[in-house]
Order: sequence, then structure tokens, then C-alpha cells
Amino acid sequence: MKALVVTYRPRADRLCRPLEAAGIEVVRAHPASRGLRGKLSWARDVARLGANSNVDVIFSHEPGPICLLLAMVGRRAGRPVLVRWRGDPWQEYDDLRRQGRANPLKVAWGRWVLGRSIHLSDVAVPVSRSLADSIHEHTGCGQQKLAPVPIAIDTELFRPVADRQALKRELGYPYRHVISLAMIFQYVQKIAGLDRFLPVLRAVVDAHDDVAVVIAGGGRLTDDFQHRNRELLDHPRIIMPGWVDDMHRLQQCTDIFCHFSYFDACPNVIVEAWSCGTPVVVNDYPALVENLEDGVTGYSLSDDASVEECLPAFERLLTDPEHRREMGERARQVAEEQFSYQAIGHRLLEVIRESLSNARQG
Repeated sequence: MKALVVTYRPRADRLCRPLEAAGIEVVRAHPASRGLRGKLSWARDVARLGANSNVDVIFSHEPGPICLLLAMVGRRAGRPVLVRWRGDPWQEYDDLRRQGRANPLKVAWGRWVLGRSIHLSDVAVPVSRSLADSIHEHTGCGQQKLAPVPIAIDTELFRPVADRQALKRELGYPYRHVISLAMIFQYVQKIAGLDRFLPVLRAVVDAHDDVAVVIAGGGRLTDDFQHRNRELLDHPRIIMPGWVDDMHRLQQCTDIFCHFSYFDACPNVIVEAWSCGTPVVVNDYPALVENLEDGVTGYSLSDDASVEECLPAFERLLTDPEHRREMGERARQVAEEQFSYQAIGHRLLEVIRESLSNARQG
């Protein structure tokens, strides 16, 4: 079986490597650049490949104009077109509107393109059931066109290390316990989750002189976040190092990984933490708890909980190393069994086979 995969180069492995792990031959089509000329050349190339190459299925990782083009090409060529959805564009539009950065014409065009892409494609493959529900709500597409398959994680790169303490010292975090977070400071609704639970993290470091909190990441809203929370962040063991190039190393030295957000479809960082054998603590936003085994691979905190009500989860993980170890081992098992390239590749293969069978019957 051969698949044409159309995606920007930085995201290609997330889709191509699982397909290749499932034994599918992959033809990749990336734009030469993100400029207008590069995108036009890319559109011309993928139209030609979709119409003339001997691929069995077309897979788009970009639900936008290029996806609409592929859906039209696939229809004419009689090839199934599958669209991989990694995020919720309607939520992105709403967040840009909150920031006062939404261009009404661009948003209207984007919404129309998304609707047409769904209508013309054969299958939408969102990364979570939460995202599938959003697609259904905003486009009215039937549930039969939605096939949720989670993200894939490189479980060889994100893997447990033998000596977390040595890695902490190497990375400049010489503390007994490290609690880490990874944030993209670009969306108001994402940062709102960290705003909400930052007092809990401050309470943890105030109560434990051997604990540090590392908030990795950056973006245009970083300065605003730091200014708004300057009193809570004013602590030597609450550290904001900015962008971290080797995120897997920070994950590997982490004892508890946290992700607080009201803006996500299926966060990579949660599964990457599990893959490193690290339990997680999240708020009870649907996309964050969809794959969580509460009390087994981590803990979910209620949005209505007080600081005092949130602290026991951290206390248990920090003071009971055997519990933390058991959680980490189960988390690693879940990552290998459900989110590895092989596991996700098998699920994608089943979706492709079903789409090919439906195409033959149609």
C-alpha cells in the first residue's frame, strides 16, 4: 500500500513514521518554503502527484486550502482522501478574536475552507474524541466520517533514564524533585489554565524546600503572563527558562509533569511525559483527561477545587516514591501500548483499509 502524505516538514514524522511502522510506503510532499511562491509550487506538485502517481490513498496533515485542493483532486482521481486534524481551528479563531487579532474576512474564508474540506474528504482523523465532537458540531458532518486516532510519540526518544538526579544536575536543576510544565504562550485560553493553577504550584514550592517548578516555553504572550503573575513567580525555585530545545531531557529528569489548559485537542507533552515514565497532573478539561487513568497514570484537578484541595495529589506523589514509581511504570506502559509509532500506525492502517473498502463499494 502506498500513501501520499502532504504536510509541512516539521510535522511530517508525526504522521509518516507511524504509517511506515505499519508497512505503508509513504510519498512525502513538503513545501519548499512557507512563502507564497513556495506554497503555490507545493500546490502544483501535490495536485500532480495526487492525480497521476500510483498512490492508494491521499493523507493531508494540513486542514486548510491545501487540504481542500487534495480533496478535489482525490475526488477526480477516485482516491480516498483522509485529513489528519491535530488541533481545533475554531478554537484558534475564537482565541484570536479574544486577543483582538482576528481578521473577519480571513476567519470567514478559513471556516468555509474547513467546511468544504470536510464535505469533500472521505475521512477526518482527529487526534481525540474531543476534537471529533468539535468537528461534528461546527461542520455537521456525520459521525461515520470521523475516526479519532491519537497522536504518536517517539517512545525511543522519550524514554525513562536510569538516574534522574544526575540529569537534573547536568541540566542545572539540582533539586530533589522537579515539577515541569511546557507551554506555548500564544493562546489566551491555554494560558488561562496556568493562571488558574499557578497558585497551587507556588503553594507546593513554599511547602517543600527541595522542589523546583520549571515552566518551559515561550511566545508573544509570555511577558504579559509574567507581569500579571509577578508576585506568584517571584520565587527562586519557580524557573522560566524559555524555549527548551531538548524537551525530552527535561521530561526525563521530571518527577511530576503538569499541564493546565483550556485550549488543547490532545497535548503531545502529556504523552511524552508518560513515555518518560512520569506521572502527570492536569485540570479536568476534556481533552486533557480523555486518555488519563485518574489515580493510575496521574491525577486530575477540578477547576472548582481550592488550593488546599489540590495539594494532596502533589503531596502523595512527592512523599511516596513507590507510588510515584508505580504510576510512572504504568504511564510508560500506556505510552508504548497506545501511543507508539507502531500502535498508532496500526490504527491508521485500519482507518485506511476501511476507507479503501468504502471507496470500492461506492
